[in-house]
Amino acid sequence: MTTIILAEKPSQAKEYAQAMAKQTKKNGYFEIEDELFPEGAVVTYGFGHLVDLLLPKDYAAHHAKWSLENLPIFPETMQYNVSKDKMPQFNIVKKLLQDANRIIIATDCDREGELIAWLIIQQAGIKKGDKQVQRLWINSLEKEAIRKGFVNLKDANDTYPKFMEAQTRQMSDWLVGMNLSPLYTLSLQEKGTQGTFPIGRVQTPTLMMVYRRQKEIKQFQSKDYFELELQGKNNGRPWKATLKENQKFDTKQNYTAFLQSKQLQEGSQEVCVADIQMQEKETASPRLFSLSALQVAMSKQQKASPKQTLEAVQHLYEKKWLTYPRTDSVYITENEFAYLLEKKKDYQSLLAIQQDLNNTEQRTRYVNSKKVQEHHAIIPTKTIPKPSDLKALPPLEKNIYELVTRTTLAMFADPFRYEETIIDLLAKELAFVAKGKVERSPGWKSILKEPAEKQKEEHMLPALEKGTLISMDLQAAAKKTHPPKPFTEGTLIQAMKQAGKELDTDQAQAILKEVEGIGTEATRADVIERLKAQAYIVVAKNQLEVTAKGQQLGRVLEDDKLFSSAEMTAAWEKDLRSIGEEVLTQEVFLKRIRHLVKQYIKQVPETLQKISQSDEWKDVQQQVQAASSIGNCPVCGRSIVDKGAFYGCEGYLDNPSCSFSISKKIRGKALGKRDLTALLSKGSTNVIKGFTSKAGKSFDAQLKIEDGKVQFVFPKR
Repeated sequence: MTTIILAEKPSQAKEYAQAMAKQTKKNGYFEIEDELFPEGAVVTYGFGHLVDLLLPKDYAAHHAKWSLENLPIFPETMQYNVSKDKMPQFNIVKKLLQDANRIIIATDCDREGELIAWLIIQQAGIKKGDKQVQRLWINSLEKEAIRKGFVNLKDANDTYPKFMEAQTRQMSDWLVGMNLSPLYTLSLQEKGTQGTFPIGRVQTPTLMMVYRRQKEIKQFQSKDYFELELQGKNNGRPWKATLKENQKFDTKQNYTAFLQSKQLQEGSQEVCVADIQMQEKETASPRLFSLSALQVAMSKQQKASPKQTLEAVQHLYEKKWLTYPRTDSVYITENEFAYLLEKKKDYQSLLAIQQDLNNTEQRTRYVNSKKVQEHHAIIPTKTIPKPSDLKALPPLEKNIYELVTRTTLAMFADPFRYEETIIDLLAKELAFVAKGKVERSPGWKSILKEPAEKQKEEHMLPALEKGTLISMDLQAAAKKTHPPKPFTEGTLIQAMKQAGKELDTDQAQAILKEVEGIGTEATRADVIERLKAQAYIVVAKNQLEVTAKGQQLGRVLEDDKLFSSAEMTAAWEKDLRSIGEEVLTQEVFLKRIRHLVKQYIKQVPETLQKISQSDEWKDVQQQVQAASSIGNCPVCGRSIVDKGAFYGCEGYLDNPSCSFSISKKIRGKALGKRDLTALLSKGSTNVIKGFTSKAGKSFDAQLKIEDGKVQFVFPKR
């Protein structure tokens, strides 16, 4: 029997080969010898996606140029191909697969890995059922885990529905993107808008989340309000109590009238200590990490983008130090708990943790096999790096490894314990409450290097006795309402996972609810990267801002029932998952998508016609024009804007036309913004170095505008 092991990429194939007794490197594959494969086996690999969907122009030549008349684009059968640069490796894999009696799919054990493998197999001309196909399903690249995985292979039929889910997601994204991107772009261009406007099933609702938040912040008007407080002194340090009903007053007159109704007035008065409650409390350590939880944490702590965090944890996985990264679970099974307990002291030694970690019982907060579906939480593996190896890691990878390992160890630590004091006070019949807490034992917090709870001055409550009268000062504290916070990349990941619902930033709130949301653990970082690459959003001081281009599309989609709603897109994700559960079929889902596309083709031009006549749209257009303008035209005085391949007058070739333009690259030299600004404002630049002549020689020159054209001015010698 000839066995072919299909890995996702060369590095993964190399790990599999090195886990065997003997391996020989060949062109595009490894030959292996091992007791696991008595008749021998071959490990081959893709380069991620070897096979991709055809583009519209591949189905018909007239689709090469966008046209509203050619929409919708619905191929009768969606087809795939292999790009020229990947064809040599594909041909190697194809021949090996065709010659094999048994195929073991050993790509990443997730939906995307299923998609990559089955597309390669099918493109090689092998139909499901033609050959014996098995599935390697592991969470670690350690030798022991690899060998154990090959001993306990799954039937590939068990995971094939995940391929159907992933392929349906891929096809639906194609149908949405290839139809609605030209639809919106061409419709907007008819209204005088420049540029292209890519539309995506996931990326567009994500953009709308940021757009709406930014608009809410911009339109926010802070309001003054007042809160009543009792203020006192405890050994010279201030402490306070607030109204038990947490009532707010928008004017001084209102709180003054309120006090009069209670026969009170501001200033010093006797207050009765109505009740004192003291209670010992404790909190357990944080949950273990899913990918999105880790991305949120690293965005907050290190200002790392979700993409950077994913790449860093992927590197640690390939080093065999952390388990599989693309997981949405925060739980582990009894098996993982057992080896963590066995290796606990080794992890402690690596991170110099002296604290006793004696909570060795399995708690469902962390260990719950029923809630582990495809992958368990991200935890350290049995392979523990040397201190010198850990120190040599890039800072982000080092911080991630330490945080994951410390968070894992924290589940063995004592809880954080503190004493909470609640004092009820009565000013006549008006109830106030003061709260404070004092740390008794840091517990797990010392493992995570969290600072001890600061005993703030207002929390340092005095020693009082129930029923006594004390003197306090009744005052109205003036305060202001605050706008919502802008999204960071981390909090956007959090919002995507929660389908845009506003939740606390606490890990338990943001991560541990039932996974709905938009996108997947593996794709959300890429969605944000695409939005940045398409110039819809930018990152400024770790906060996300919608560009003028993004605001333009946002205004068009603001009243849209689908793309403006993350919850609606989350419903799509739920349907896609039901395909993986074999509840819904690919055919039914794609039929819905095609129907949706037809609806949009009909309604978008009508919607744009209405929007383009509004004053708000005109304001948006002016803002976009101002944002995109990089100077004034030296010929007609209108704005110079980015035309894509060049900078040109906004009236370029209009009637009356102005043909002034400036190439973005002149004689091999890219024109910088500073030089462009000087050229347009002063008529010339300073000497620019590094132009290339037709003969291939480098030269220096100024640029100058003469008679409406950009000319070279050579420095005098």
